[in-house]
Amino acid sequence: MKRTLTNLNSLAAVLLALVLVQMIGWVSLRNPVRLNVSDRTYYELSDKTLRLLKDLEKEVRVTVFFQEEHGLYHDVKNLMEEYQYRSRNIQVEWVDPARDPALTERLAAKYGLTEAQVVVFDIGGHFKVVKQSEIGEMAMERGQKKPTIKAFNGEQAFTSAIYGLIQGETPKVYFLAGHGEKRTSEFDSMEGYSRIGAAMLRDNLLVEELMLSGETGIPEDAAALVIAGPEKMMSSVEIEMIEDYLNRSGRVMIMLDALKETGLEPMLSRWGVALRNDVVFDPENTLSGSDVHIRRYHPHPITMEMNSIVQFILPRSVMPKIEKAGSASEDHPMVAPLFVTSDKSWSETQVDDSSPKYDAGTGDIKGTPENPISLGVAVERGTSATMLDVQIQPSRLVVFGDSDFLCNDKMVGGNEDLFMSAVNWLLEREELIAIASKPIEEVKLSFSRKQLRSLAWINVAGIPAAAMVLGLVVWSRRRK
Repeated sequence: MKRTLTNLNSLAAVLLALVLVQMIGWVSLRNPVRLNVSDRTYYELSDKTLRLLKDLEKEVRVTVFFQEEHGLYHDVKNLMEEYQYRSRNIQVEWVDPARDPALTERLAAKYGLTEAQVVVFDIGGHFKVVKQSEIGEMAMERGQKKPTIKAFNGEQAFTSAIYGLIQGETPKVYFLAGHGEKRTSEFDSMEGYSRIGAAMLRDNLLVEELMLSGETGIPEDAAALVIAGPEKMMSSVEIEMIEDYLNRSGRVMIMLDALKETGLEPMLSRWGVALRNDVVFDPENTLSGSDVHIRRYHPHPITMEMNSIVQFILPRSVMPKIEKAGSASEDHPMVAPLFVTSDKSWSETQVDDSSPKYDAGTGDIKGTPENPISLGVAVERGTSATMLDVQIQPSRLVVFGDSDFLCNDKMVGGNEDLFMSAVNWLLEREELIAIASKPIEEVKLSFSRKQLRSLAWINVAGIPAAAMVLGLVVWSRRRK
């Protein structure tokens, strides 16, 4: 009887254990938890993307046309799993163009595809095609047969595609031309803006050049206007067009280089921006002496997510204009500095000097903790709502004291992040601010020939010998 009770007790314990395991499995399936225990963050979604997916109400059908052998396949797969995990409205279909040509041909006709290795986002029949060049930056290293990934832009491209489809319109950003400005169609490493143009396309923006000669004003479809480093004076008619556009709730970004007169100075003064004919030096934040590394950001939507260094080249000061007491009107522009230099910096006016140094007697201005030197400002004018509860867009303006920081060979650190955050603020696309590309970090183990020989002996002889000795010790103890 006692043995029977013992057996029944053991059986009950086993059954309870099985029930417990089933309950744990049931709870875990309905409450999954994903943790990234690696030191890489390629697939971790930003807060902006998480909020977008949380509020996603429409079903998004994603078709991935990628071959498994492609270098970006696993990165795209891992990232799409994160999107699916965060939202049940993300439905993904995988199509291998080499293994399923019939399905590929049918879907290619539906979406007008002319190449493989793309990801298509479709919401209710409206779709956006994201190409592999928008997902990752590939480069062929010397001595390699296949290109390697230099930067992974998947989250930026995918979130921008979803956001653009939800909004229903693709904003058009015009780059002013005709005065020696930087051009997004120029691929030159020193002067071209082709890389930032590609980043804007990846961020679901249309980019087009604009010459004001012969125009009666800024085009009506302009979501924003960018003036990137003009070299020549603008006519009064052109400046009048730009200011008229600003006054009509326009969005303008102006990047001015040192020692260049453009004719925009009086207009910017009216908008609360003070410019000096100077070059800013900061011995505490420089490598070559001519560059300034920006580390101190002021609180603003443009800079709130900035956590990397921006490098300006021979910048000029761009400061909020000090208004006289009682001179400001109710509708005066609100000017906010975006970033400042260190307390050891100064505004140099004697630019012909080969060894610039601060000289109080020549008009130089030294940065202080109370009044630091600013290199960029954001301006906003106009209310967002009236007494009649009618929504009115405010005018927005961003001014930077350098345009070279966006040239193709200067796109380092947070340069691209700063520009894209400023553009998204101008367009009131705060959801996309600071979703940056993620550089690929390569971890390589370098061993000398002696170290490799030692490692081989450890694997071939050391570990088996240790296991044998441990086995002999256990055997001898059991014998005793």
